[in-house]
Amino acid sequence: MEGFWTVHFQGVQGWGTGVVTLVGGEIFGGDEGYIYMGTYAENAGAFSARIKVSKHAPGVLNVMGMEEFELEVKGLELVGATRPQSLHIEGRIPGSDQRLTGVLTKQRDLPARK
Repeated sequence: MEGFWTVHFQGVQGWGTGVVTLVGGEIFGGDEGYIYMGTYAENAGAFSARIKVSKHAPGVLNVMGMEEFELEVKGLELVGATRPQSLHIEGRIPGSDQRLTGVLTKQRDLPARK
């Protein structure tokens, strides 16, 4: 799963796009107005993540209609079994009925760490 990915998502207030890097169980990413940081796990082909979304640019709206929130994300379908190249996801804000769906698409592997 480690690598640099693009993400396209649909939420309660429209659609959006961003980028994420998955490395060593951590997620780093963002878009034009928001930063995504969190953790992820992959176990027997199942993907799960907990992501904090925080605003970094004034005047930019997001698909969930909030300036800061947490998402619980589950991978629904890996495409490319031996080397996943895309992942369909579903996310929800804990304690609410707000949900989003999306697709992560791998753009490249990360360079080997020294």
